[in-house]
Amino acid sequence: MDEVVYDLLNFESQIENKRFHDTIKEIVQQETNISKVKLSTDQLNSLIAILFSYGLHYDELVEEKRYRFLNALIEEKLPLFQVSQTFAGHVLNNLSQGAKIEFQQLLQMEHNIQEILANDRLLDFVEMELLDPTTSFRKWEYGRYAMAYLGQKVFGHIKWDKILDKKGCLQKLGEQLDKQNGKMDSQEKQFLQMMSKGMLMPQKTNMAEFLFIGSYVQEHMMKLSASIKDLSKILESAIQKEISRQKGKEGPNL
Repeated sequence: MDEVVYDLLNFESQIENKRFHDTIKEIVQQETNISKVKLSTDQLNSLIAILFSYGLHYDELVEEKRYRFLNALIEEKLPLFQVSQTFAGHVLNNLSQGAKIEFQQLLQMEHNIQEILANDRLLDFVEMELLDPTTSFRKWEYGRYAMAYLGQKVFGHIKWDKILDKKGCLQKLGEQLDKQNGKMDSQEKQFLQMMSKGMLMPQKTNMAEFLFIGSYVQEHMMKLSASIKDLSKILESAIQKEISRQKGKEGPNL
């Protein structure tokens, strides 16, 4: 089998921050037919981000709940899914030459922003140029990005810098999390352990661990959205106990 060669994503370029909800408002204010409208570059990017997030995560839901999930994305009721929407922006900044040509052609087309799943050519573009790479050879990059994003947005308040023995902390962390009987399943425990390694020893985190994070976030984002606050509290308590242990003080029991 021939070796697959590809360029790593460059995350240095700024991504568009326009929300699709704002795109809808702009089009409506122009009194334009929202089922047949040309979009600017940033407006199209905002639509692609929604389609990408929907396509990446909808398998987690049974079919009858998917339409409500799509509306929740559009109405910004699921903030954790910004992980995927911002990642889509970075993929758009790294399109191949052929994909850039296709994107320019999409800019010349009219799109239906009332029924966004009715845009067949746009859906094909999102699937081929964003979803297929993200769920295959770029899944580890998605995982690395998700780890960095969640590490800052969700777990950034934890006092990671107070850990004196990082390797020792990671070894003890599993024992601390095992005490949380019934509060999380084995995958959630592994997720917290991987996130902790990414925060404490990023240079030691390997591709297999990024792949786990990428797969877990892709397949369980809805569940994670519901449990992330509790998981954050569990991890914060475990790390605080480890800080106390390393200082020679016995912290409060979890």
